[in-house]
Amino acid sequence: MAKKFRGNKNLENFCLSIIRWGTYLILFTPLIIWRVSFFPFVTPKTIYFRILVEIISAAYLFLAISFSQYRPRIDKLSITIFLFLCILVLTSFTGINFVRSFWSTYERMTGLFTMFHLLAFFIILTSVFQKREDWEKILATSIIVGVLLSLYVLLTPQQVSTRGGGTIGNTSFMATYLLFDIFFAIILFLAKRGNLQIFSGISLAILLPTLLTSSARGAIISFSGGLLLLILGYLLFSEKKNLKRAGIISVSSLIIFGIILVIYQPSFIKNKIGEILRDMGPRFVVWKRGWKGFLERPILGWGPENFNVVFLKYFNPCMFLSECGGEIWFDRVHNVVFDTLVTTGIIGFLSYLSIFAVSIFGLFKICLKEKDYNPPATLPPEGRAPLFFALGMMVLLVVYFFQNLLVFDMISSYTVFFLSLGFISFLTKKKENLPEEFRERQINSFLGSLILVFTIFLLYFGNIQPAQSAINTVKMIIPDTNLGESINFFKKALNTFMEKYEIREQFAQRVLQEGFKLKENQEVLRSAFSLAEEEMEKSIKKNPLDFRPHLFLGQLYFSDYYFSKDNTKLDLAEKTLEKAITLSQTNQQGYWHLAEVKFSKDEREESFNLFQKAIDLEPKLGKSHWYLAMVYKAAGLNAQALGKIKEAQGLGYNWKENLEDLKRVIEIYQALGDDQNLILLYQKAIEFDSKNASFWANLAASYANLGEYEKAKEAAKKVEELDPNLAPKVEEFLKSLPE
Repeated sequence: MAKKFRGNKNLENFCLSIIRWGTYLILFTPLIIWRVSFFPFVTPKTIYFRILVEIISAAYLFLAISFSQYRPRIDKLSITIFLFLCILVLTSFTGINFVRSFWSTYERMTGLFTMFHLLAFFIILTSVFQKREDWEKILATSIIVGVLLSLYVLLTPQQVSTRGGGTIGNTSFMATYLLFDIFFAIILFLAKRGNLQIFSGISLAILLPTLLTSSARGAIISFSGGLLLLILGYLLFSEKKNLKRAGIISVSSLIIFGIILVIYQPSFIKNKIGEILRDMGPRFVVWKRGWKGFLERPILGWGPENFNVVFLKYFNPCMFLSECGGEIWFDRVHNVVFDTLVTTGIIGFLSYLSIFAVSIFGLFKICLKEKDYNPPATLPPEGRAPLFFALGMMVLLVVYFFQNLLVFDMISSYTVFFLSLGFISFLTKKKENLPEEFRERQINSFLGSLILVFTIFLLYFGNIQPAQSAINTVKMIIPDTNLGESINFFKKALNTFMEKYEIREQFAQRVLQEGFKLKENQEVLRSAFSLAEEEMEKSIKKNPLDFRPHLFLGQLYFSDYYFSKDNTKLDLAEKTLEKAITLSQTNQQGYWHLAEVKFSKDEREESFNLFQKAIDLEPKLGKSHWYLAMVYKAAGLNAQALGKIKEAQGLGYNWKENLEDLKRVIEIYQALGDDQNLILLYQKAIEFDSKNASFWANLAASYANLGEYEKAKEAAKKVEELDPNLAPKVEEFLKSLPE
């Protein structure tokens, strides 16, 4: 028998308080936003979550070392979760970019580092919270967070995000998160009596409208199916023969009814299916990219967080078209099956499925054993839970999995998912009576100091430093920051262990977009180009198979050539963009930019051919026709340019709504001497800038050329009104007109 000690009671209570209140605070992760941070709906949440997990992990280590009853107890579910994390680690090493797999990006922050924190969160939950009352409080806290989020969404017309979703920032991610809180509330409402039931009922009245009025159709359909499963499950598992018979009849009737609908397909069903399939079109395109990537590396995949490379390697040229979604950058397949297959292979996918299989099987066994629900004061000693706890969590897992066929997880949904796994472990784990006597030991001061030092190390280098980097990135890209200041903020932003690709790309875009505005300060611009190129070269070394950094570096070299007139930059641009094309052979962007380089090298025929290649990849894309028109214009082939402009316009490229594009077309018509069309174009340009004297002067000239002298005089007078300095020229022009 172990000797019983109680000398460390204060330490035990202190650590338990940190863990308990830290857990409650972790559940508030979905409400965290920080507008001064890069990706303010993602980065602050993840860093907040990780900091709190690290704090409670330190407290837990003190607790587990000192008190044997808090040490992890291994069960089948914890084994499957640990195995899945091990496979994530393995596939990160065997994948194409370990650094990205480990850290992820600021936009997602779901790499190995965060997954380790989620595993720690799960271990702490299952080791410390061993009473049903503890779990009821945890679930109630999560519901409160969901209610606060829902109230914000329902009562705030102007949200902080243009994509909805309240403080989560995206309606789909919000709906995924709310599904958990809704089912937590349903479970407590059905399984409890008294104040907790009233609380759950009121919460449902707020949570449900938020979900059902959102645009997240996948989550709504999954929830509706889950509600039906919950009802049928209760009927089937009930000990009352009449209810069980009713359940069997209901399930059979639904199956027969479904078969009839599939066979005959009434018109309203056909229309609805057609509408859904049209909306799903872009998803199907991306899923096919994921499937191709899986077939290339089927065993261990490309590594977590690396789908962006797969998507670009198998890029579908239709992605620029609205019918394919109009989005050209994807780092997720938006389907949990394909996402897991392409990043971790069949081994990772089977491991992921095993988490659901073990959880559902354990809950199913409870449902088979459970009698009619009669709420006991405590759980029976053998560990059986009331039917609604087990059945509700089982249905929640099914709903969560199916809605994830259309979306992917972020930190908010991951938090409640691992919380749910912890609760399922509590429900399904064989409860053994703890011995009255337990082992207690005094923690070694060196070990305690080591835990604290390691925790501080993680807090700073894993969270505080990335947070500072995210803030400096925002300062670097805001319009009010001049280029010189951007350089300084960029250097500070690079001071992080996180993957720096996004930071480098943001700076490269800043240099490309803003650099030439500072022609008077060539030293700053030269420094900016040099720094951006140097850092993008590092990104390529870290991501040699990624098309995107090659594309941006090629653009930087080409822009630098126009600034410096250094022909070596033009050669580097050509070499880099040629490499980019080999990495994404069906992506029009590589051909567009390489064609510009070729034209600048006076290799006109090759330039024309590259632009034509881009057109051949997707003939319906008006932008490709427009680009070829512009290079024809630069070559003086104005008739060919005009033909391509008309094709571009016919394919939806609306150049008339962009003043700079409009000016380019005006120049073509000027070269062709087409005053009839020039009048219409000048009038359109004046709509953009009615105080531009040049537009009015050209309009007057075109009217005069067509013999519309009165209109020419009116336009000329407008020129004088706008710019009195031009009065002599206007007077001379008016004298030249016939009376």
